[in-house]
Amino acid sequence: MTSSRVSQVVAGSTFNYSLSLRVRHPHVDPAELTKTLHLEPLHSWRAGEPRRSVGGAILGGEHRESYWSAPLPGQAVGTAAFALESFLGQQLTQLNRHRELLSRLQDEGGQISLLIEMSRLENAVLTLSTSVSRKLADLNIEVEFQFVTE
Repeated sequence: MTSSRVSQVVAGSTFNYSLSLRVRHPHVDPAELTKTLHLEPLHSWRAGEPRRSVGGAILGGEHRESYWSAPLPGQAVGTAAFALESFLGQQLTQLNRHRELLSRLQDEGGQISLLIEMSRLENAVLTLSTSVSRKLADLNIEVEFQFVTE
């Protein structure tokens, strides 16, 4: 994880994690997602905009699709932190409030996923309950796991 993400790492029962909501879409304006979801993106661009490096230099070509990625709110560090499944369940409940938007984006060819970045720990176990799995399926949200070295 980059240093800008450290403040968003949550101490789980046996590992650290951070969650981001990610949207890929043929043409949506990322500003609509920011306004509607009340989340500030770390990365976003609109289809047709010039491709740029992290530093802002033009790379050539244009983005073929819109992309938007924002960390989910309420992530904390230390003893007040939630176990991953509890936090994930709460965030899915919040996302359910935006069900119409998420469904519309998917109907228009968009993909919605949660990126879970986790520290690598030997013998760590992650179990998602049927309740959390149902919420993910009900919202048609994919889960991506990325294992990082701290």
